[in-house]
Amino acid sequence: MGIDNEEGTFGEAKGPLFHPGESFHGYIIERQIGQGGLGTIWLGRHCMLETLFAIKVLDPVVAEEKPEYVMRFVREAKLATRIRHPNLVAVHDAGYDESRGVYFLVMDYVKGDTLRSTIAFGGAQPEKEAVRIILQVADVLAAAQRFGMVHRDLKPENIMLTAEGTVKLLDLGIAKTSGGIDSLKTTAKSLFGTPAYISPEQAIDSSAVDTRADVYSLGIILFELLCGRRPYMDDAPMKVLQQLLDPSPIPDVRTFNDKVSPGLSALLSRMCAKQREDRLSSPKAVVDALVRLGYAAPSSGKTEFAAEMDAASEGMVQDLIPDPNAAPRAGEGIMLETKDQDMQEFLARLKRKKMRRRIALAGGICILLLIAALLWRILT
Repeated sequence: MGIDNEEGTFGEAKGPLFHPGESFHGYIIERQIGQGGLGTIWLGRHCMLETLFAIKVLDPVVAEEKPEYVMRFVREAKLATRIRHPNLVAVHDAGYDESRGVYFLVMDYVKGDTLRSTIAFGGAQPEKEAVRIILQVADVLAAAQRFGMVHRDLKPENIMLTAEGTVKLLDLGIAKTSGGIDSLKTTAKSLFGTPAYISPEQAIDSSAVDTRADVYSLGIILFELLCGRRPYMDDAPMKVLQQLLDPSPIPDVRTFNDKVSPGLSALLSRMCAKQREDRLSSPKAVVDALVRLGYAAPSSGKTEFAAEMDAASEGMVQDLIPDPNAAPRAGEGIMLETKDQDMQEFLARLKRKKMRRRIALAGGICILLLIAALLWRILT
């Protein structure tokens, strides 16, 4: 399924969190279907409805050591419950399990592959198919714009294709809104997102972006779908950022794929303009521009909105939020959105800690074996 793609390991020291067949909050766990640096995804069958759901679980070690990730987790639940759109993975439940010490989300089970896998195995996509995918993502973003929401982390890993070809947008955890729904405040001059896909203004200050940043990221994904590669290719993120911040426009997509129509090439250049004032103004503008080029409008059906979070949804997520009157834990203070580099360093420390535990355990076993051997020689 590949619904969570952050690198890392989970549960190495204590074994798996669940075992197939056990019950968890009204669901029967069937198997693990995803793993990432911040947690795992499990396939669960509702005990009464017999319906399959994906259960996203935050690593308890991460939750304990990085409380801001708990806030990101909670915010994903909040934002996802505000919109019901056929191209957005819906969140149906959320909670905290005291016995296991884990936060969890219950989401739609999406059977398919990420766009990253599609590009990796299929290479460049036909223009019609590439535009069809982008139109569906843009339609979700246009719906989210009703709440002033900016996704800020659009990338192929966060977009899935079902077996039927339906696009599903994942991960609202670092989305930014203009209202009061945010659980976190982005620090000024911070960088959040994936360097290969963020806009120039987001690379400078993630707190100052608007929906045009998502338009830029969507353009880069379209470029990659059409060419099988991004406009800026380098393993070093800093070199990618240098090219991103250079005032020169991105390369013409037709340089890498001369089959792309001139009209789409010109539109893509407008989506990825380095100065956001020169960019298409919104995801809705992207949809309208593509329709004017002759592509079919996305058939999104009925999109449902919650004008205000209803009592049930508010109650669902409220219990997840740490008590502001409780005594702060060590290292816990103002919740600030974590920089991408901070996340990588934290995951590296977590891996080192687990490695030290394994080394200590192996060393202890060796010492016990040595003592046993000495005692055997003495006694015999």
